[in-house]
Amino acid sequence: LISFYLPQFHEIPLNNENFGKGFTEWTNVTKAIPQFIGHYQPQLPYDVGFYDLANVDVMYRQVELAKKYGVYGFCFHYYWFSGDRLLEKPIFNFLNEKNLEMPFCLCWANENWSKLWDGMNKEVIKEQKLNENDDEKFFNDILPFFNDKRYIKINNKPILIVYRPNLFSQERFIKFTNIINDLAKRNGFDGVYFMGTYAFSFNETTSWNLEALVEFPPHHVIGKPKNVWKNYNSGLKVVDLEEYIKKDKFIYENSNKLFKAVFPSWDNTARKAYSNGCCYTGVSPENYKYWLKRCIEWTNKNHSQEEQFVFINAWNEWAEGAHLEPDTRYGYAYLQATLEAVEDTKHN
Repeated sequence: LISFYLPQFHEIPLNNENFGKGFTEWTNVTKAIPQFIGHYQPQLPYDVGFYDLANVDVMYRQVELAKKYGVYGFCFHYYWFSGDRLLEKPIFNFLNEKNLEMPFCLCWANENWSKLWDGMNKEVIKEQKLNENDDEKFFNDILPFFNDKRYIKINNKPILIVYRPNLFSQERFIKFTNIINDLAKRNGFDGVYFMGTYAFSFNETTSWNLEALVEFPPHHVIGKPKNVWKNYNSGLKVVDLEEYIKKDKFIYENSNKLFKAVFPSWDNTARKAYSNGCCYTGVSPENYKYWLKRCIEWTNKNHSQEEQFVFINAWNEWAEGAHLEPDTRYGYAYLQATLEAVEDTKHN
């Protein structure tokens, strides 16, 4: 199991400038309020607490919890803008702290950095470009990660997920992957295991020089709209996933190699309650465990030994209500469900 990991929980100058001094992800999390009767908000942390990821000590507890409850590795979101990085401090802390014995990989979060947290073009704070000479620059920036013995590889190819490949032209992206693959081979690897996310309208692999796609729920997760009495000013959509999970609707055909992914829950009220957010109900610890178990079973059956990974979105997306980390309502229930799913699907 590889869990996506958000490094947003520390101050950076760009966020201070645009959102106010001291802003971190916790700022959004703690101001959330219920939008309908029975709505679980705010979602507040338990155990690891309101941490500051500028302090590497936090990561020791996170790694301890992840390993104890069956999570194999973290996939850190990596924010890189033509040589400029954002939110990189926790990831470099992790890289330099070799006693953090946890496998990891990177997902290049290649959207624009915007005030609405949606990667779109309204109120762009930092624009994403892939300039002519960026390829080698990008490779040199991530090479120290690739060279780390903890970095997750498939057949001597470091895994690199690109969140939205088609934000670049196909021609430019293929050129980028060819250059990165060539540089990787010159540095002792057999290339890079490039993946895109199966998100938005993107469903391509070989034609974009990708080895595979990885699911990124809630994209392509289809539940039933739920009518609730809600805050008159709220733009929140409420969707029930009980039937989607219990009837195995997450098992489907795709012409591409696909890595399965699940989430423990999803509710981005903290970020987008008034700008078209979405809350998924029906994902209890029991239902999540079933969903995860079935995805592990599917993966064991359909993927080679080297490629038997299932992803979880996410370890700590607190403002999107997608967190394996303990909270004040469920405690360790989702972590325990994760461990049980792993134990229940072990090969004899």
